[in-house]
Amino acid sequence: MKYKFPIKALFVLFVAILSQSVIGQINSKFEKIKTLEGVEEYLYTPNGLKILLVQDNAAPVVTVQMVYNVGSKYEVPGNTGSTHLLEHLMFKGTEKFNKSKGTSIDTELTRYGAQMNATTWNDRTNYYETIPSDKIELALEIEADRMRNLLLLKEDKEAEMTVVRNEFERGENNPHSLLSKEIWATAYMAHGYHHSTIGWKSDIENMPMKVLRDFYDTYYWPNNAWLTVVGDFQKESLFKMVDTYFGKISKSGHEIPQPYTEEPPQNGPRKIIVKKPGETSVISVAYKIPGALDADIPALVVLAEALGSGPSSVLNKEFVDTGLTYYAFASASQFAENGLFTISVGFDPSKNAEEMNSKLLETVEKVKKEGVNQADIDRIVANLNAQTILGRDGSGSIASELTEYIAGGDWTEYINESKKLSKVTAADVARVANKYLVKDQSTTGYFIPKKSGSNSETAEEAAKRQVEMDGKYFFRNPKMFGNGSTAVNSELDDEILSGNILSNDEFHRKNVAGIDVITKKTGAKGFITVAASFPITNFYDGKVNEMVPTLTTAMLSKGTTKNDKIQFSQKLEKLGVDIYVSSDHDNVTISFQCLSKDLDTVVSLLAEELRYPLFDQKEFDLLKTQFIGNMQNGLSDPGTRGKIALSQALYPAGHPNYSKSIEDVIADIKNAKLEDLKAFHQKFFGPADMHLVAVGDVNDKDLYKAIDKSFENWKGGVKRTLKKYEVQKGDTRTQIVTIPEKPSAELYIGQYTGIQRMDKDYLPFYVGNSILGGGFSGRLMLTVRDEQGLTYGIYSRHDGQTYTGGYWLINASFAPELFAKGKKATLVELEKWYKNGITAEELKDKKSNLIGSFKIGLATTSGMARNILSVVERGEDPDYINQYPKDLEAITVDQVNAAIKKYLDLDKLIIIESGSLDQNGEPLK
Repeated sequence: MKYKFPIKALFVLFVAILSQSVIGQINSKFEKIKTLEGVEEYLYTPNGLKILLVQDNAAPVVTVQMVYNVGSKYEVPGNTGSTHLLEHLMFKGTEKFNKSKGTSIDTELTRYGAQMNATTWNDRTNYYETIPSDKIELALEIEADRMRNLLLLKEDKEAEMTVVRNEFERGENNPHSLLSKEIWATAYMAHGYHHSTIGWKSDIENMPMKVLRDFYDTYYWPNNAWLTVVGDFQKESLFKMVDTYFGKISKSGHEIPQPYTEEPPQNGPRKIIVKKPGETSVISVAYKIPGALDADIPALVVLAEALGSGPSSVLNKEFVDTGLTYYAFASASQFAENGLFTISVGFDPSKNAEEMNSKLLETVEKVKKEGVNQADIDRIVANLNAQTILGRDGSGSIASELTEYIAGGDWTEYINESKKLSKVTAADVARVANKYLVKDQSTTGYFIPKKSGSNSETAEEAAKRQVEMDGKYFFRNPKMFGNGSTAVNSELDDEILSGNILSNDEFHRKNVAGIDVITKKTGAKGFITVAASFPITNFYDGKVNEMVPTLTTAMLSKGTTKNDKIQFSQKLEKLGVDIYVSSDHDNVTISFQCLSKDLDTVVSLLAEELRYPLFDQKEFDLLKTQFIGNMQNGLSDPGTRGKIALSQALYPAGHPNYSKSIEDVIADIKNAKLEDLKAFHQKFFGPADMHLVAVGDVNDKDLYKAIDKSFENWKGGVKRTLKKYEVQKGDTRTQIVTIPEKPSAELYIGQYTGIQRMDKDYLPFYVGNSILGGGFSGRLMLTVRDEQGLTYGIYSRHDGQTYTGGYWLINASFAPELFAKGKKATLVELEKWYKNGITAEELKDKKSNLIGSFKIGLATTSGMARNILSVVERGEDPDYINQYPKDLEAITVDQVNAAIKKYLDLDKLIIIESGSLDQNGEPLK
């Protein structure tokens, strides 16, 4: 009897064969170029789009990123800032994704909790979204659509121009940004690196639409772009989606023009002086160096570390440890064509700048003559290579790194850079020092403060920002909107709620050497993140010197009884580890990342730092001088002064949320004694109520053994105790903080609520407030910024609620001449929100946003560790992280609107206006 194949089976077989045929046809369009250690490069042959893939299915998160080979170096006078302005306009919409249809790019992405942004720099622009991987198609569709279908409407440009101008003005408030811009403009007179990425103010204000349209039509094509996809995806389905959305776009009908202007020879040293309000003098000496792919760059990177990174560095020993400067650092830029090797110091204005510059140049000559020891180079290289691994925590971090290597000209440096660094010798460092640190090829910049008025960055923050952020401009500055990991339920930001949805069999909890240890093993390969804390809440009683905890934690890195400062720092440096210990009114907080293989050593060093600090008098005196110098920088920073004024208007002195004036803080620093620090350390440091969370490639047995060995017999510490504070809502008032010569002013609107984190109304109020001013999709951003173009950034949040009654605030920045208009627009939106409440649709979208961003937290060990820590600090079980999405989902419109009315009273608002405004709130003449 003949076997009859079922018709249904034949049909299924036919569909499968057809499907495989279609897949084969699609895959044939993707030409594999190369594979290197987990990174795959493809060329989409129909239009020349280049693709980089890094597949990691450990967490349900993916980062989709488009990198365009166009940055500020492609601009010329008349259109400087074009790339950055277009970066902003790329979020304004296409025919399909636009605000009028309710499908704006912001709305569509933030609905699912996406972490999204864009940045512009000298050689490139990137647009990215980290999103739950089941929404990858939406991200690809948006990137394909705005590549060629941007609306580019005049009204959008006019509104966004003032936003970008406010971003420019904010940068002008910062002496480091200002001096760096002037140095690059002086060092490079002809090359495109001459002008800063944000552009010159007159170009920002006057650029015609035709110029922007022509620029867009010239450079925004698939054959001038790289699509990078990192994280959880399946290549076959990804190729199908890429073909669907990018297959509709042809390659450019023209050759992509490249800049051809070369920098003429420099025939002698150059010098510029910037005089503006400030509290700290700054000298930067910059030397011309080659581009990122030059063979000398690895040695220059090592030279910069040897000169200016960490306690062992030459500049730290010569300038900081001797009390000559507050800080000192060095950096080697890695742009595609050429760059600058920059050395900077910040010091008291009473010191002679010329003498300081002479001392700096003498130090450079000494390094050129004597070189750097090979042992120091080996330690530096080990540090850099370990930090490379530790820095790749999550798909977003990896995508960001790939962006810079693409811009530099060869993405394979992402893999090969560490190998090149490992080959650097003392002879190489001496050679590049003598080759490039040449006086005739230098540009020296002086920032001379005229009077009070500077930024409030610490030395470490200033150095980091100078090295990492200089010249890069964001669609929205992530620091303004919490674009990073925040504590679950403590300060849930609209951008990302970092944390993992755990179950009891996925984490382990054990008391080890008196410490509450919680571990969670993830898909991280070869590294661990640790977050820990212990309480100090009952130290503050309104009578103590409030700077003692801060000074104590700062002194921990200044040496131990077993190793001096240099020895201790070098042990950490060769492991690529930074142990961060800090304090606030609630806790001493500790964090570090390390390679799994180094865990025992790092735990031992942590215990040494916590248990046996040296508390050297000379180091303490030096630390106080540095703290005072950095605190003075806030005397005329509009943001710092405004926030202090708000806290003082909301809370009585002695309350944990009350901020002392900068002058009072400086007095506390001066009055602090080493005996105060020792007494604080003796009482509060210990395992009594300490929690330690370890996340990543962690082996419980190894961790427990390391903690047992290093923390054995450690006693002390205190149990958390909470104090009740009586606070009343004050009467409405407006306070003006006048600060001359600041092109950007700050608005604070606030009110005491008394809400605490564990209150039943906390989440309803938080969700409602997030709808008003949380992140990209908040009402304030959508109106005051996106529609009216009055500010670069505006947000609202609730703060200070973890262990005491909190407060609500709105913060925005405006140019002084737009301040009154911006304030009025802000109050209009606030009144609408308060009187009319939120809608069911808004609540639905906000829940989706917060829960989606919660899941995105699965991508990083650091976010997960911090969030678990914040939960257990409050006395809850780590498994509360499972409950949190359910609590969000249960919130109703009535609960939200009732909470808004219950805790706010618009007749009792505190309004602070800080900046170049007179006592009537009008711009200073």
